[in-house]
Amino acid sequence: MGTVAATSWLNQKGYSNQLLSRYKKSKWLESFETGALRRVGDSVGYEGAIYTLQHQLALSIHPGGRAALSLLGKAHYLELAQSKVDLFGTEKEKLPAWCKKADWGIKLV
Repeated sequence: MGTVAATSWLNQKGYSNQLLSRYKKSKWLESFETGALRRVGDSVGYEGAIYTLQHQLALSIHPGGRAALSLLGKAHYLELAQSKVDLFGTEKEKLPAWCKKADWGIKLV
């Protein structure tokens, strides 16, 4: 599984929009959603999005409930098909548009 790279984070790290455009033309990166990129060919799950939210955008948003227990390997029952993930964070924190728009195969609540 891959991760998403937030374009705002890449810009902060010194990657200009012109350079990112060149990387896309060279097929190194591709647009994931508006404001986010990924490596060409990478599949990105919600876990990769959570990583980006926490490590690139410095948000405290994290999975809770069953999803958190499952990620820790502490789930009591094996869930064959996860249908939703409860996300928690502070009241002021909002999910970026790319995170809301993406099709994760599950519902982020």
